[in-house]
Amino acid sequence: TTKDAYPRVTFVGLLCGEEPFEMWFAAIDASDGNESATHLQFGASLTSPSTVYNQLVLTYPCEKDEHFYGFGNQYTQLDMKGQRLPVFLMEQGVGRGLQPLTLILDLEVPGAGGTWYTTYTAVPFYLTNYQRAFLLESLEYAIFDLTNKELVSITLNTTNMVGRIITGDSPLELVQSYTLFSGRMAPLPQWVGLGAVLGLQGGTNVVMETIQQVKEVWGNLSDVAGVWLQDWTGQRNFTAPDFPRTGLWWNWEVDSTHYPNWEDMIGSLQSMGIKTLTYINPMLTNISKRGTPYQRNYYQEAIDNHYFVLDGSGNMWAGYSNSSIVDLSNTEAFNWFMEIIIENMVSTGVCGWMADFGESIPLDARLASGDPPTSYHTLFPSIWGQLNAYAVGNASLRGLLPQNCSAQDIVYFMRSGNAHSPEAVRLFWLGDQLVSWDGDDGLGSAVVGLVSSGLSGYSMIHSDIGGYTAIDLAVIKYYRSKELFLRWSELAAFTLMFRTHLGSLPLKNWQFNSDTQTLAHFFNMTIIFQSWGFYRQALMEEAQAHGWPVIRHMMLAYPNDPLVYTEDLRFQFLLGTELLVAPVYTEGASIVKVFLPAGTSWVHVWSGTMYEGIGEWVDMTAPIGYPCVLYREGSMVGQQFVANLQARKLLAGGWIYRHSTMHARIKK
Repeated sequence: TTKDAYPRVTFVGLLCGEEPFEMWFAAIDASDGNESATHLQFGASLTSPSTVYNQLVLTYPCEKDEHFYGFGNQYTQLDMKGQRLPVFLMEQGVGRGLQPLTLILDLEVPGAGGTWYTTYTAVPFYLTNYQRAFLLESLEYAIFDLTNKELVSITLNTTNMVGRIITGDSPLELVQSYTLFSGRMAPLPQWVGLGAVLGLQGGTNVVMETIQQVKEVWGNLSDVAGVWLQDWTGQRNFTAPDFPRTGLWWNWEVDSTHYPNWEDMIGSLQSMGIKTLTYINPMLTNISKRGTPYQRNYYQEAIDNHYFVLDGSGNMWAGYSNSSIVDLSNTEAFNWFMEIIIENMVSTGVCGWMADFGESIPLDARLASGDPPTSYHTLFPSIWGQLNAYAVGNASLRGLLPQNCSAQDIVYFMRSGNAHSPEAVRLFWLGDQLVSWDGDDGLGSAVVGLVSSGLSGYSMIHSDIGGYTAIDLAVIKYYRSKELFLRWSELAAFTLMFRTHLGSLPLKNWQFNSDTQTLAHFFNMTIIFQSWGFYRQALMEEAQAHGWPVIRHMMLAYPNDPLVYTEDLRFQFLLGTELLVAPVYTEGASIVKVFLPAGTSWVHVWSGTMYEGIGEWVDMTAPIGYPCVLYREGSMVGQQFVANLQARKLLAGGWIYRHSTMHARIKK
């Protein structure tokens, strides 16, 4: 048959000789008005309800040497060949296979430790070195079995499967074509690139005292772009057996006892050139037991208006930290929650926030819309992202935006996502990594997450500097060390937002201002972040125009080099095409191995040494304070980057400053 001038081919038959089914293929126009593309869409389904089958399994051949990349934010593996990969939206867990931590937490709360494949994003999309890509549009739980070297097998928990086959001449072209479906991210506002966003908490006095400390020790505030105050609604302490921590009261209005004169403080920070960011998630907790005054109890209001998600028994769902989640499929609840953001955040002067927890819809939920909970669970992150976007747009139409902050200046960032999230989110962050070095859940996993995300359309992403999750159990402890913080800040200097997090146990973790050496190092990394800002802006514009990620796997620049697929390149990445970064992610290390593709020439930023790529690994020195970064020989971008570092006194004549020289900028 034909529809809209495109052919559609349908096969019909009996599944297992007894159930009528059909499978169809159709070429569809994926163009967006600025560029044209055609995808081959397909579907497979039982044509009548079945009492026997509740899954479909799609199996097709692949090449023995075919490598599979994508699947959203992946923190451990990049090439999924040989793996059995569930694609499911959930908390990533704590440890994710790191032992004995994962086992200990699983014994306390089953599943709390996670595994190597648990992730906040559910994106059933992959691309391969054979320049083909596959997308499963269906929202239900799926398993991609790539353990057979010559077969792909996909199990989907429904009897109606829809997907797309995408082809191109390179991995970059595949990403570009795929993002016509997923949507593309818009450039971040200029202020994000002007400096660090300091994660602070403790109330008005603590915030202003910390800002004063930075001014006195560093000498100025021009390198501070914002403060992120996650505890604006008040602090509470949790003594859960698996994860004791400092948490928040999820009642989305300012705690005026904790932050007296909230709007005056925001105005004072703004007069220093510092934006204020906060925190929110789609859950509410009962504020009546907080012990300090409040204006409204949103938890009780949601109960009174039937705004919460119900469980399979029809009772109000009870979740994290004695909270419940707002049913955003209910239009009234959606608009009510949007007004909370506008009234209590945007209109008070807040210019950004973390939009947390988009992976919490229970699989047995009863939703106001009647949507199946198994598919709405996957869809929810993009709905949550849209709510935040609508809040900003609505506030703009009503003239409620902060002074000196346009709609484009407001940035909300999320950890959870699906295949449609890029079009609904300003910025992603990697989620809650452990304050450790490992590749399961620590700094190493953050590097892998940054590299993997862009292959699925998440073109702008960053991480909590130093990680988030600290552990303080009798049998095992993880606290953020000074060295870990220093190295993590080096990695973060090459991401999209340079933002700290105090972590789940602030008093146990090393912070950016724990001593003057750390503060100096931190702001030196801020200068690095600022110094490639001109190129970051160009790359963000490419991301919006073409869907290309800012942080890129080597295959995106060197698709014809077979070694970029067979070598383990999880721990280095390109910024665009011009800068190559190889972070130190091993405790005590001062040397990193860098793979340089054959036929390429690179200049080491700190020493000016030139390296010729011959398709082999090269050892390069990377002492603390000098992250390993190279630029392509002859690159105007690289030369401008160096010039900017020199202008800020981090480089002198192409040679590294001594540590003592760098630290001499600190006032005693």
